[in-house]
Amino acid sequence: MGDLSERRVQLALLLSFASGVLVGWQANRLRRRFLQWRKRRLQDKLDAAQKKLDLA
Repeated sequence: MGDLSERRVQLALLLSFASGVLVGWQANRLRRRFLQWRKRRLQDKLDAAQKKLDLA
C-alpha cells in the first residue's frame, strides 16, 4: 500500500465517482423513456376501450 501515491488514489476516486454519475444519469434517462412509453401505451389502450364503449 505504501507504493500507491496519494495522487493515484485521488485519480481513482474521481474516476469511479464520474463513472457512477454517468451510469446513474443514463439509467435515469432510460427509466424516463420507459415510463413515457408505458404511459403512451396505456393511454392508447384506454382510448381504444372508450371507443369500443361508445360504439356499443
